[in-house]
Amino acid sequence: MLPLFDLHLPTLTLVVCVVLFTAASTMTLVGRTQRTYLGYGWWTTAQWLNTAGAICLVLKDHHPWLLPVSVLLTLQWPLTMLGGLRQFYIRSDFRTAAWVDLVVLAAGAGAYMAMWMHSPNDLGARVATFSLASVTGYLYAAWLVHGVRHQGPGRSGPYLKAVGLFMLAAAIIQLPRLVSALGVWGTPVLNPTQIQQPVVLVGLVAGVMFSVYMCLLLTYERTEQDLRESHHQLRLMADFDLLTLVPHRRHFQELATQALSLSTPGSATLMRFDIDHFRLFTVDHGHAAGDEALKFVASSARSLLRSRDLMGRLGGEAFVALLPDTGVADALHVADRMVRHVDKVRSGQQRPALSLSFGVVQIQPGESIDEAIHRADEALAEARRQGRNQLVRADDLEGRPVFSASRPLGLD
Repeated sequence: MLPLFDLHLPTLTLVVCVVLFTAASTMTLVGRTQRTYLGYGWWTTAQWLNTAGAICLVLKDHHPWLLPVSVLLTLQWPLTMLGGLRQFYIRSDFRTAAWVDLVVLAAGAGAYMAMWMHSPNDLGARVATFSLASVTGYLYAAWLVHGVRHQGPGRSGPYLKAVGLFMLAAAIIQLPRLVSALGVWGTPVLNPTQIQQPVVLVGLVAGVMFSVYMCLLLTYERTEQDLRESHHQLRLMADFDLLTLVPHRRHFQELATQALSLSTPGSATLMRFDIDHFRLFTVDHGHAAGDEALKFVASSARSLLRSRDLMGRLGGEAFVALLPDTGVADALHVADRMVRHVDKVRSGQQRPALSLSFGVVQIQPGESIDEAIHRADEALAEARRQGRNQLVRADDLEGRPVFSASRPLGLD
């Protein structure tokens, strides 16, 4: 078997064309059949331009003018890939503006063209100029990728890190070729493979294939993140009332059951409260005003409750709150402050007045949340019967509703 340095360069270049064509075709197929994101088109374009560069390199012996075209198409790869990353992470702050990428590419391509026109027969000078431009492009891209990786969640995964490491490795692997070319600058080159080094070409192609794989993984990682976010949003919609931003009945029951299991039996109070005559309120002032009233009552209650208290919406204008380690007397004070707060703010904002009615129950040892809500509902019904804007306390060790004297709430 021949050593790698003795490989036939034209044959190796032809094989490279096939490999790069396969990579570009794979990227295109995925782009047409799978969900992709901003930047993916840049990555696919980079692969096709790289393939075109390899084809130009195969045909350069018959068409010498294709050599500088091949160099330009090769130099674009790290910077076009970088352009895709700018789009893929469009909300990130890169260390330089996008126009700097073009300046780096134009400087490298311009330097090679100047050398090719000035010393067309100096292979060492041309290879050294190309290698320097290529190393600069890869180092520049690696530097920017490293900066993006330190900008928070979604940018610190292994795939983006792998892309950055490849950019750095691609620059390092070309340094021996650069040094060799600088050593023969201005002198005839008897063995071109000594400075063109097929091993460098093989390494870069393998790296390009690896980076294509990483780009696909970045795409699938983003898809997985979107699916997790969608699942999270669906869970929020299932567990929380989107209008008032408090838990639905089912989720409230789950949270309240957990809270009761951590509390001393018989130490928690449950408070049921409604907006009085809410249907008439919406008829008189409109559904938009009704929605605003629900949001206002929910936010007012949350502002007065402690962080460990739980609040939920049972449906319509019906709300419930669980107050752990709280007696009924303290719950009555909370209800009174809530009503006074609603009256004061609504009056100050010159909005339609609202009144609230409450049913309060001390949760007995062994009593479930459903049973406590049922007793509180009956106390609330008694408050409505007695004229609204009332609070009725339910005390029953046997599970039957027994009502103490009601008391008016509010500023009056």
